[in-house]
Amino acid sequence: MFNKIGIFGKYSGIQSWDLIDKLILYFQKKQKKVILDQRSCADFPIERYGIERLERDALMKEIDFAVVVGGDGTFLDVARCIVDYNIPILGVNLGRLGFLADVSPDTMMVTLDEVLADDYTCEERTLLHVLIKKDGETLFDEVAFNDVVLHKNDSPRMIEFETFVDNRFLNSQRSDGLIIATPTGSTAYSLSAGGPIVDPGLNAMTLVSINPHTMSNRPVVVSGDSEILIRPHDNCSGTASIICDGQVTFQIEAKHETYVTRHPNFIKMVHPKNHDHYELLRAKLNWGQKL
Repeated sequence: MFNKIGIFGKYSGIQSWDLIDKLILYFQKKQKKVILDQRSCADFPIERYGIERLERDALMKEIDFAVVVGGDGTFLDVARCIVDYNIPILGVNLGRLGFLADVSPDTMMVTLDEVLADDYTCEERTLLHVLIKKDGETLFDEVAFNDVVLHKNDSPRMIEFETFVDNRFLNSQRSDGLIIATPTGSTAYSLSAGGPIVDPGLNAMTLVSINPHTMSNRPVVVSGDSEILIRPHDNCSGTASIICDGQVTFQIEAKHETYVTRHPNFIKMVHPKNHDHYELLRAKLNWGQKL
């Protein structure tokens, strides 16, 4: 049973306020403690509700259930922060049904009734851990829910790099970059680049090249227990970046080594009891339409 609820909003602000208002009143009626996230709800008028607003690190230590109001981008941001706290998370989508924030405002109250009655489904999703090192020194340490992307900066030139899997040389390529995706991220940027759709319950990572120079280059699926190493060639300095979930960026140089592994902890995603991932795929990708 969840008793301490953390609510996270959309950074652009006011369009999520109406739903946050409904959530606060709903949980207060259910005698639950409600705390807002300072980072995403800084301007929300909390005075009328008599609730707290905490910085994210402090908030994570106080709650046992997280509700994210926004889109998949908002969900990704919160997921990276919450993964080490073992807190279940549910996403309410402000717009169209999302892959991550998969509860619509119209069904939000019914879903929450089911959640508080312990009548829901919960699944574990994997994240990626990325380290960037130079001469043995760690320069960048982040997590990603969807993907870790090596991408060229604003330049017409391709970048050159080598990829290793568990210390075994995979390939050397010239391309616009490389997407290393979780099963969750297989329906994000990876899908647009021609990568496979991977069942979110699988322990796997996909490696998908972005506009490779050779036609023989194909997506590769490896074990989720693998370690991926990316080494840029000498001419890569200042021309490429590592990007986590499209939100956190680090510019790499020739002597930087990027290591990507599965994060040791999981995201606990809460869904309505009738949640069906394949039904969501059909809805988002327009599959199953009559010909």
